[in-house]
Amino acid sequence: MKLAARVLALVALLSGVAAASLMAQQRADAARVRQQLIGTYKLISYVSYDQNGNTTKQPYSAGQINYDAAGRMSAQLMRADVPAASGAQAAGVQGGRGGGSAGYVAYFGRYEIDAEQGIVTHHVEGSVSSNMLGSAMPRYYEFSPDGETLFLQTKNGGRVTGRLQWDRYR
Repeated sequence: MKLAARVLALVALLSGVAAASLMAQQRADAARVRQQLIGTYKLISYVSYDQNGNTTKQPYSAGQINYDAAGRMSAQLMRADVPAASGAQAAGVQGGRGGGSAGYVAYFGRYEIDAEQGIVTHHVEGSVSSNMLGSAMPRYYEFSPDGETLFLQTKNGGRVTGRLQWDRYR
């Protein structure tokens, strides 16, 4: 009986050590990804995929995404097909209120990395779109071999719905 208790205790101890080692490895992987992610990137392309896998190029002509060492991020995308504003709209005024967000996506907040799943989650704290506030937006990340290009994918279940290519500013 004592031998069985000792073996069980040893197994529990080794399991705890293995779990702690795995957690330390995951933290190290997340720290490595964070170091690679930190920086400011320019939007190169944004494509979406329908349920049949057909690709549609999205009309966003300019964009920037930023990740900092403090775990903060911001993203901005601007459509190319929005007509130029005039008068009060050009001044950013719409019916006496700040406006001008049509065709523009902008948000900021903290980000969190799950290195094991290859996900960076954007936690939206502020946005030009009030329906984004408080949302957690997972993005599946990949880096080019040289680390200068970041690819972010959106998914619905296991299906890729969008892919954005961002090139690091240098």
